[in-house]
Amino acid sequence: MSPLETAKTFFAHWSANRIEEALAMLSDDVLYDNVPLPDIVGRQNVRKFHADFGIGTAFKVDWQVTEIAASGNVVLNERIDIFTHESGSRITLPVMGTITVESGKITVWRDYFDLASFERQLAAIRQ
Repeated sequence: MSPLETAKTFFAHWSANRIEEALAMLSDDVLYDNVPLPDIVGRQNVRKFHADFGIGTAFKVDWQVTEIAASGNVVLNERIDIFTHESGSRITLPVMGTITVESGKITVWRDYFDLASFERQLAAIRQ
């Protein structure tokens, strides 16, 4: 699979709630740089981060890729990430990111988003 196909498959797995299949695409020592949050290193730590938030349980995700392009093993992507809470409430978040693929595994996953917007929407759900 090309880096571009890898990234498309990765996002499709998340949106289909196939979380374990998505996580299996990460290298054991993946760098997850979810800017502006602290870096997370390692597949198991990425799994814990998403599980603690409730991805796949309290929240289902629909990551709509609006633009995607590859240069070598780096894939740039622009998305609208929609997190639907079990209550039906949603968080909608524009995201820009990169995926680096080496030897068929994602070694770097970097996303940039507006944390204040995310926190504001999350607080509304939790009320």
